[in-house]
Order: sequence, then C-alpha cells, then structure tokens
Amino acid sequence: MFLTQLQNHLVQLYEAPTDYNIDDFLITNAQLADRLTPSGQRHNDERMLVLESEDGLDISVYIDAETLAQLADDDPLNALHEGNLAAFMLALEGVSHFHYLCWNAAYDKSVTLFELELQAEVDKYVAAVTLLGAQGNRNDANSVHQRLFDRVHYHQDLPEAHLARYQHANYYAAKYCHTLKNRFPHHDQQPPFINELRRFYRLTQNEKIRRIEGAA
Repeated sequence: MFLTQLQNHLVQLYEAPTDYNIDDFLITNAQLADRLTPSGQRHNDERMLVLESEDGLDISVYIDAETLAQLADDDPLNALHEGNLAAFMLALEGVSHFHYLCWNAAYDKSVTLFELELQAEVDKYVAAVTLLGAQGNRNDANSVHQRLFDRVHYHQDLPEAHLARYQHANYYAAKYCHTLKNRFPHHDQQPPFINELRRFYRLTQNEKIRRIEGAA
C-alpha cells in the first residue's frame, strides 16, 4: 500500500498515469531476487529486474523486506525525518524506476539505465522536499540536497561501469535540483514548478542533459 501511495504521487506530480501497479510486481524475498539478479548487482536493497522478449517486458521490482517493515512502522508520509529518510529514498527509487519504465513503454519509448537513474535521483529530491514542505518543514531543501547529492556513498564492490553510471546520474541530478532549488525556493506546488517537472519528465536522455547544462 505504501508503494502504491508513492506511485500515485508520481502519477499526479507528472500527470503520467500507467495501467500497472508496482505492488503487482514486487519481490521482497532476497534469495529469490538474488537468483534473478546478475552477480554484480546483488548487493542492492532495491533492484528492478527486466527481461525483454518478443511479447514485451517482464518486470519485477525487489525492495528489501526490512526496509518496507521500517516504513510501515515509521511512515514518512506522516513524518519524514532523518531516521526514515534513507528507507524512504530507497523505496521511492524502486517506484521511480518502475513507473518511469512502464510509462515510457506505453508510448513505445525506450529508456537507458542512465536515464532511469537520473530521473530517480530527481524524483527522490522533489518528493522529499515537497513532502517536508507539506509537513511544515519548508526550509529543508538545502539539507535534502546535501544528503542526497553531497553525502552519497557507493558500494565498494560495484562494477566500474555501474559506478560511473551512478556517479554521472548523481552529478546531473544535483545540478538540475540545484536549479530547481534556486528557481522555486519553496517548492510550493505552483504551476511553474509543476510545469517544469512535467516537461523534464518527458524529455529524452540527451534532451535532459542539454536542459540541465543550459540552466546551470
């Protein structure tokens, strides 16, 4: 239910509905997820597993059961704080990957792994600052930006190509979210802010990068 709420938030924020609900594709069993995951990615507590066939895409989303249990006990939708922020970000990343892939697939648009990571980083920042704002913490955009982009750590066993992808996605998302922070200081859900997010969501990978570089 919590993941569905996060997905509904993305649907409304981006005006991007899809016929698929993440709960129907969720895996919480770590052993099953490991069997379905390439060895270089098995350390992740959140993974989207995709198999492309002639009939379409077979998708599963793994989110660690302990993370979901923590979110059930300490719901960030009621109060987002340092104690549940990491779990919130991890769950939202899984929802973001799933929803972005499904929404683009509905329009026969392919997406790259980098594009998925970039959009997920933006989604995490925007969701956190808007949720904190709704909870009366309107001055936390800087701390969220630092937490998400400046204090990031990567698993030491990541393959080099994966590490580079995560680092590049973090770099470009940090630049874009810094621009959002300056242009829309209160992230107050006003039309210019929403319209910017919706335009960005619909851009291709190269268009996203050009927009970020042009706004920096």
